[in-house]
Amino acid sequence: MSLGSENKGCLGMLLRWLAPSPQGSGKITFPYGKRELLSAAELTFFRVLKSQLPEEWHLLTKVNLADLFFVRQPHRNQAARNRIDRKHVDFVICDARTMQPLLAVELDDASHERADRIARDAFVDRVFEVAGLPLLHVKFAWAYQPEVLMHAIRQKLGMIPVVPPPLPSQPSEPSQPPITVRDFYPE
Repeated sequence: MSLGSENKGCLGMLLRWLAPSPQGSGKITFPYGKRELLSAAELTFFRVLKSQLPEEWHLLTKVNLADLFFVRQPHRNQAARNRIDRKHVDFVICDARTMQPLLAVELDDASHERADRIARDAFVDRVFEVAGLPLLHVKFAWAYQPEVLMHAIRQKLGMIPVVPPPLPSQPSEPSQPPITVRDFYPE
């Protein structure tokens, strides 16, 4: 079916407006495609973390810093707004009843060792610190110990003191086996 002048009325105008157009014609084009929301590493971590969270917590992914934080005197601090506008954190744990953020989690893979990412992470860490929202960095791993992860979260939230656990007199097995990438992606 042609979208020429034979399509009159509102529907015809809408179809012509939505139709793909050649570059440079001045018409709006829609060059968009769907992307994966989470990488394989992020998805694995999401599943591990979600499986361990208590019912009263809710887990969000890819949260924009501008959705978490406001800028004081925005008319005077537009540059400050711009610095957080296109940055996000990987995960945010919220109170399930109020959806108030409790803690953010950054999954640090090898890219976080680049100079530009180190500078970005230092800036983001400072934003979280100044605003009073805890941020936990977790190093990417092929397997996670759920109790170690939850211990780190509870420590960051101030639910347990930041004291190193006593050394065991003899090696012991963890109470839960590690959750690995293979648990979610069997061969």
